[in-house]
Amino acid sequence: MRDKSKTLILAITIISFLAIAGVFFWKSLKKDEEIFPSNEHVFNVSQGIEEGIAKEPAEIIKENNWEWLSKQEELYKLTPKEVDLILEELWKHFPDSNERLKAISLLRLGTPHKFDCLGEETGRDKDPIFRIDIADCTSFVLTNTALLHSENLEQARELMRLLNYLPGKEVSFENRLHFTTDRNIISPYFQDVTKKLAGYQKIKQKKVVLNKIQLDGKRLIDIDWEKEIVIEYIPNEYITKEFISSLPPALGIAFIKEKDADRGLDVAHEGFLFDGNTLIYASSIYKEVTMLDFMDYHFPASGKSKFDGITLFEIK
Repeated sequence: MRDKSKTLILAITIISFLAIAGVFFWKSLKKDEEIFPSNEHVFNVSQGIEEGIAKEPAEIIKENNWEWLSKQEELYKLTPKEVDLILEELWKHFPDSNERLKAISLLRLGTPHKFDCLGEETGRDKDPIFRIDIADCTSFVLTNTALLHSENLEQARELMRLLNYLPGKEVSFENRLHFTTDRNIISPYFQDVTKKLAGYQKIKQKKVVLNKIQLDGKRLIDIDWEKEIVIEYIPNEYITKEFISSLPPALGIAFIKEKDADRGLDVAHEGFLFDGNTLIYASSIYKEVTMLDFMDYHFPASGKSKFDGITLFEIK
């Protein structure tokens, strides 16, 4: 009987010890779990970093600048005073000229299209020397370049004298740089970079007599002037997505139709190319300044390209 009692007491002692040990073991697991969180928790933290919680200050500032831009009205809707305020802010938000040119172009989306909307305000063409209420493809390039270098509209207006006219000459219809390729040769604010970016082997040359006399005795532009130049352009066979995506972040782009040379014309159209894919231009089809994927525009799914090639130019 005594032996049975001893055995029972020993069993109870062992069970109690195991129970107490089990409690301490469970508590130790909970403590370890607090120090070393579960894999799920670690993943969530990493995901938060990837989503931008730990972004560099420069990246955050850049994003905030574009966010600011997205809240601004299109320039053509604003009063001159409101435009001046935005131009002043643009220099603070976008000190880089490429980004500022892109920002200006985005702010002009929706601007109504109208052909031949710039002039000298006196003489043969009484249209304004500078305007942002309407645009055609060339005036869009010219006025954006003026805005790029200006902190207010008055500065931009004065700059048009250097952008759109023969250097050192009076502002007149006769002294206007009527042809894009000639402007890119003469104006200090533009420079052709087609060969530089494409390489000699991808360049095609075509001789053009700008503004030559037609069979009917008339010229495209009614001035007693013509000029022979050689246009260097990239033919369509070399215009690939890979090539376009490799280009600098902001460029001027002009479109070539080979048959235009027969009537003394150099380019059929022009605009801006951003980030190696985005074309922003004043469209006669959409009747406003619009934005499209370059490859979709140049090589439409509906059929063959209406252009034979492109030239590229920097805004200096």
